[in-house]
Formats: sequence, C-alpha cells, structure tokens
Amino acid sequence: MLFPILRDQLKFLRERGYDVHTASIDGALGRRIRDEDGFPWTPLPLTREFDPFGDWKAMSFIAELCRREKFDIVHTHTPKGNLVGQIAARRAGVPIVLQTLHGFYFHERMPAAKKKIWMALERLSAAHSDHVLCQNPEDVETALNAGIVKPGEITLLGNGIDLERFKPVCERTSNEKAGETPTLRSRKRELNIPERALVVGMVGRFVAEKGFPEFLRAGAILCAEFPDLHLLAIGHKLESERKGERWEPEDFSELRGRMTVLSDRDDMPDLYGCMDVHVLPSHREGFPRALMEGAAAGLPQVATNIRGCRQTVEDGRTGYLIRVGDVSELAARLRELLSSPDLRRRMGEAARAKALAEFDQRCVFEKVDACYQGLLERQGRGKA
Repeated sequence: MLFPILRDQLKFLRERGYDVHTASIDGALGRRIRDEDGFPWTPLPLTREFDPFGDWKAMSFIAELCRREKFDIVHTHTPKGNLVGQIAARRAGVPIVLQTLHGFYFHERMPAAKKKIWMALERLSAAHSDHVLCQNPEDVETALNAGIVKPGEITLLGNGIDLERFKPVCERTSNEKAGETPTLRSRKRELNIPERALVVGMVGRFVAEKGFPEFLRAGAILCAEFPDLHLLAIGHKLESERKGERWEPEDFSELRGRMTVLSDRDDMPDLYGCMDVHVLPSHREGFPRALMEGAAAGLPQVATNIRGCRQTVEDGRTGYLIRVGDVSELAARLRELLSSPDLRRRMGEAARAKALAEFDQRCVFEKVDACYQGLLERQGRGKA
C-alpha cells in the first residue's frame, strides 16, 4: 500500500510541511519507501491472516510506537490496518486518528452471515476514527445505509493517478526527444511480443480474485480465433499474501508462446503502451488504480460490473462492464474490440478524456490535507 499506491501522497504531505513517518507489514515494497524516498519506516509484526494472538501483539507494538514517536495524527489504510492500527493509536492516546476506506471486503455476492461479520468489523473500525475518507461514492452510500458511520463522519475522497506519467503513446513520444525512450517496436521485442501482435493486457496483484484465471480462459478462446493475439499479464506478489490466494500462471497449452508474464515492474507507462486493450475481470475492488492508469493511457477497457470498476469504466463508452466470472462474456466483449480498430480508438479516446476529468491525484491530495487541517484546527493544534 505504501509503495507505490501512497508514495506520491506521502511526498505531497511532506512538501506541505508534515513530518511523515510510515509503517507497514515488512516487505520489499515497504523498504523501498524508506530507501528510495527517505521516509522513516517501521516494519510491523502484522499479517494478512486471521490471527487474534498475533494481532494483539501487533496492536501492542503499534501502541508503543505511537507513544515513543508522539504522533499527532495516525492515518491508516486497508481493512486490517484500519482496525488494528486505530485501536492501537487510541490506546496510545494519539489525538487524531483517521482512516482511508479503499473498499469494503464484503460485497453483494458474499454469504449473508459472513457479510454481517465483516460489516460489524467495519463498524468497530469506524468507531475508532475521528473521520473516514472514502474513495468510492458507492461505499459512502453503503457506509451510511449500513450504520457503519453517521452523516458528517465520512468524506468522499475519490482516487487519482499522476496524469503526466500515464499518457497515450502518441502523446508521450511527441513530447520527448528521439532516442530518450525505447520505441514501441523495441519494447515489444524485449518482451517477446511479435511486432504486429494485438495485445490484451491485465494488471493486478497476482491473486485469483483479481480475475487472472478468467483472463487466461478467455485468452485461450480468442487465441484460437486471432492468430496475432498476445496476452500480457503484469502484477506483483505480496510476501504477506493470505495462504491459498496467490495466483500462478497455469500451463495452458493453447497459450504457449502467446503470453508474457511480468512481475514488479516500474515501467508501467511503457507497458500500457504495448497494449491494445486492457482488462480487469476482478471479483472485488475499491477504486482500481490499474483501470485509472489504463484509461489515462488511452486504452479501451473491459472490467467486471462491480463497485470501483463502475466508477472507472463507462459501459459502452470507455469500454465494457461484464458479469463476475463470466468467461464467455469477457471473450465476447474482447472479440468486439479486437475486431474493430475504430471502436478501440473511439473508446480509448473517451477513456483518456474521462481520466483527465476525474482521475487527477492532486485533487485527492488536497482533500487529505484539508481533512488534516480541519481535524487539527478542531483541537487547536498546528500542523503535525
């Protein structure tokens, strides 16, 4: 979460005069926020697993960290981080505690009993918040209707990306000197993608719930129909991933030589530039960053009709929304796009326009700063 999702926000807050400290589950991405950006970082003895005893120990560790550093504000992210981190901060007497809600773990397809448990945990988490910042407008409505928060306790934050970094290939190359950036042709060659291939790409954490199995099955169907089709799967594996949730590329004989799998890449603008269509057949989302990036890169997109995806893809205008788990519908929508360069162009242009209008991360950062200032002023404090 810290790297890369919160990286630019943390830099913005530091520039605004905040003394920013970071903490997360131990791992390579957390260490990068310290080593590359100079933020103080503390690895936490926390896991993504259900572990009451381990969570209690982590809570005690975080509370001691808060007492030692004398934080004025503790801002948490992720469902477990929100619950454990906020309770610990309260125990330590931190004056201001808030969370960003990146998406509820529960959803409409979840069994009712399990959903009630998760909703109860969200109420407990919100009860320890001075304020809740929420990325998704549907989640704001859900939080209010379910009694997770009261009116006035939650603010729609939205989500955004660096629109200067993610641009259509034509825009990026026209603004750069020749030779400074690899050409699309050479980049495809580096990735073992045929120069004239039609490329369908997917970006996400390497877990099954992101929809990678459906992506492969739809790809196998379409590879039999489009001789020049190539699949590009890009993602990363968290060291803290829950047991049984990691996804590994399956040995599809139909895809041998027709798919490239990449992990932990920092050259995402160039990789989006290699794609003709971008997909995210995810089962659960908050406000998916990959779809915002794909839109900014001018790509038509196919995603599942779930919260988060509905905020980033406009069905029939910037791409298509499909049913969760429906491989046939995914293949059908991709078939339409692969068969029509004009349709891809029109939807890609509409996606780019939507990104420029709605996905500027600077607007999000300003809202976070304004929230901090409001909470500090309420307590008669200055900037942390």
